[in-house]
Amino acid sequence: MESRLEANVTDKKESNDVDRRSFFKRVLMGLGLSAGYGTGAVYFLNFIIPRKKPIKYRKLLVGSLEELPRGGSITFKDLDGRENVLVNTDAGLKAMSTTCTHLGCKVYWEPNNDRFFCPCHNAVFDVNGNVVSGPPPRPLDKYEVEVDENENVYVMLKES
Repeated sequence: MESRLEANVTDKKESNDVDRRSFFKRVLMGLGLSAGYGTGAVYFLNFIIPRKKPIKYRKLLVGSLEELPRGGSITFKDLDGRENVLVNTDAGLKAMSTTCTHLGCKVYWEPNNDRFFCPCHNAVFDVNGNVVSGPPPRPLDKYEVEVDENENVYVMLKES
């Protein structure tokens, strides 16, 4: 009789050990799956919703104040090869894109009229690049202008 009781006790111990082992196996497997799927979810979200990179600016030397009399202009190209214009007006130095915001035609500076003119649809922009007349939906793209102590003129452009 004792041998049967001992057998039952050892069977219960082994079944408890197996249950405990299988429990820990399941817990560890669950933790591993959670870590794997969690890592995958983080990479997936970074792919779908990328983080915004800070905008970087670069100074571009356009010329000097000596080369730019009042009412005068200098045409220069930005980092992507698009034409822009730097104008010396009564309101100061203005750097603008020469691409019309309507259909992308080339805009010209008219020093006699103190305005930018687009010949495609007779659009007119003021000295600050704001739409005066015509179909353009928004003002011309503007750039910040800096003048150093040596009277060199720099335009701040966004890196693409």
